[in-house]
Amino acid sequence: MPLPSDIEEIKRQVIADIESHAEWREEVRRGKMFGFLITDSGETLKAYSGQIQGRSDWPGYVPAIFDYLQPDGYFKTHEAEITALNHEVNKYKGINAKGDERKHLDEVRKERKERSQALQRWLFSQFLLTNHKGETDTLLHVFEQYARSEGLQQTVPPSGTGECCAPKLLNYANNHGLRPVVLREFWYGDSPRGEVRHHGKYYEPCQARCQPIIWWLLSEELRMKSEEYPEALNASRYSSLFTLHSSLLYEDPWLIAINKPAGLLSVPGRRRLPNAQDVIGHRVIHRLDMDTSGILLAAKTDEMFVAMQRLFALHKGVRKEYTAVLEDGASPSHGTIKLPLSPDFLNRPRQCVDYDHGKEAITEYEISGNHALLRPLTGRTHQLRMHCAHLDGLGRPILGDPLYGNATAERMYLHASRLEFTHPITGNTVVIESPAPWKD
Repeated sequence: MPLPSDIEEIKRQVIADIESHAEWREEVRRGKMFGFLITDSGETLKAYSGQIQGRSDWPGYVPAIFDYLQPDGYFKTHEAEITALNHEVNKYKGINAKGDERKHLDEVRKERKERSQALQRWLFSQFLLTNHKGETDTLLHVFEQYARSEGLQQTVPPSGTGECCAPKLLNYANNHGLRPVVLREFWYGDSPRGEVRHHGKYYEPCQARCQPIIWWLLSEELRMKSEEYPEALNASRYSSLFTLHSSLLYEDPWLIAINKPAGLLSVPGRRRLPNAQDVIGHRVIHRLDMDTSGILLAAKTDEMFVAMQRLFALHKGVRKEYTAVLEDGASPSHGTIKLPLSPDFLNRPRQCVDYDHGKEAITEYEISGNHALLRPLTGRTHQLRMHCAHLDGLGRPILGDPLYGNATAERMYLHASRLEFTHPITGNTVVIESPAPWKD
């Protein structure tokens, strides 16, 4: 098994090779995922996602699973027909089509949709995947099997499936009788506009495109080794629970608040981990990310649960404060961040900044050195983490953030430290505090 220093040296060699291609420079500088796979014989395979300069066959890198870019091939021919339909639809842009024009536009849109879906299915039926046993199947069928086993509604792969580094590398290794022992993907270049990606940082294969087909490509042995192929979560990190008594922060006849440790799920989920609802036996009113510690409030009655959910949803009469440690960097000492957020559907649970369709997200902050006090005025998923990490926000990820950060740490340094609200029954102001579990 290669040592971590060996793996880092291989990454440096791949980066050096990338930078030796002067003709790639402008394209890859804008950001691209690269990957490498080390076999049990010590051989290293390299790959890049998608294409570079329209090519998926650059020497020294594993080729595409299926090269559909031949100029006169089936895909390009039918793609051109769909493009012609797009042009026809665009003729009506800004025009309120009526009568025969409206009928024609609807027919063109219907034909475009049908042709696009048919071409997509044809494409994925041409991708032949080979598993570690030497068995072959189409990407389309492998994806469908996974989707049905997981109860997913989408049984057709999203665009770009099979073109990422991990599937390319594993499929090539399986086709050539090579046994993978280490697989890594890292980002090269600038971060995408709406996402948070750090140059040179390792990332896991994407959830929507890669996960549904990697199960077919990987051997059972490699799937079980999280150090060679990291799972989205290593449950052993969070094997220890805590006692309710030592974590109790507040209690009355209607409400209870505990000091949630990092690693405890706020609500029941698919992951085989303890969750706060199991621990306290009541309905959790709001969520904290699994890696976030601090104040978590639950209702003892259904009536109080509904009342408090309404209070939190309206963000009236509720004031939340979080303590965080940020990665090194420069930022204003105080201010307000307004970055609209929406889910990254291809890489759940990641979020992205979406100026066109994102939901309003507002955070007030105060910073002293690397320590920050964060006050969310809205309650979007990963709001504080994205507002800290994204370049249009602070550009300083929370230390130890496994999704958006760039520096490793023993935990994510984000703690819900203060919660203030108006009690729906008594009308009194309730203040619950929990100091951060680390020293300033």
